[in-house]
Amino acid sequence: MLSSEVFLCGPTQQTLRLGLLAPLSGLMGVAGPAIINCAVLAAEEACRASGTTIDLVLVDAGRAPEDVAREVDLLVGAGLVDGLVGTHTSNIRVAVEARVNNQVPYVFTPPHEFGRASAGSVFLGSDPAEHLRQPIAWLAKHRRVERWALIGNDYVWPRQVHAAATRVLRDLQQRVVMDRLVPMGHVDVAELVAAAQRARADAILVSLVGRDGIEFHRGVTELDASTAFVRLCTALDESCLVAAGGDSSGELYTAMPTFLLQDDDRHRRLLESYVARFGLTAPLPGSYAEGCYDGVHLLAAMCESGLLTTNTATQVAERLFSDANRSDFAQAGIDLRRRPMSMARASGTDLEVVRTLRQV
Repeated sequence: MLSSEVFLCGPTQQTLRLGLLAPLSGLMGVAGPAIINCAVLAAEEACRASGTTIDLVLVDAGRAPEDVAREVDLLVGAGLVDGLVGTHTSNIRVAVEARVNNQVPYVFTPPHEFGRASAGSVFLGSDPAEHLRQPIAWLAKHRRVERWALIGNDYVWPRQVHAAATRVLRDLQQRVVMDRLVPMGHVDVAELVAAAQRARADAILVSLVGRDGIEFHRGVTELDASTAFVRLCTALDESCLVAAGGDSSGELYTAMPTFLLQDDDRHRRLLESYVARFGLTAPLPGSYAEGCYDGVHLLAAMCESGLLTTNTATQVAERLFSDANRSDFAQAGIDLRRRPMSMARASGTDLEVVRTLRQV
């Protein structure tokens, strides 16, 4: 359901309406279709489990932050949504939080920057230090890298990634020899690669998001520089890898909560449900999409719990996380446990999980 339709219909007491902030355009637009599919799947599952009608109200979170925040503010102010789930860049989250000001629960699913969540916000993703420490330690040990170039977009999440990475690398006796933040939509791959080579970097931490990351990895291949550095990414899933044309260098790694080739029962059940609902030709449900699936399930459970009348969103989420093994959740096939960080290596258009990640 589009927000324009909701404004025409007005408030309702019979339906649980969840605002879905997903990127239909912009840097993360490539992941948008799969994100929406996973949100729909989660809403349908939550509806069957609870018997409550659930509508998703779609907001394009690929636009300018203030435009997204203004539309969300109108929805919340008019009482048209009961909560928000967002899978988008952090600059959008900052703008939306400032406008919404804890009026409804807001579940943000991707990795997040440092800072405590407000009372109305719940972060499902990892913070930068958690995101990076084990992958960097594994690469330092197994790939014998020492000199790192940090390359990211110039906005809140990559800035905090670079700050956290600098601390983590120092703790692991690694060196930062280059630190570069570039405007979103302005990635000069040749210049960045040349600068990393001049700095004698043997590894690059890439926190370029969505389309910018795709252009960077495609450009590295076109410049025949794919084997010149080990590359570790903070925002690369299978949809972005496919869009970049794949990578067979053996030097491209990514740290994310989930990957398509993971073999655990929880992930396998989701993929089976996704294919049954949308078919084999549907967009790949990468890590961002899977995070949104978790976010919709969590937000629906929060709204259905009855706990939000006397507790903050953060308190309710922690209560549900601690009760994640409750029999009613298990019987409904709902899993509210947090997902740990994983690391994978690109192999063509696949991301193969590095199973020895924790054995650093």
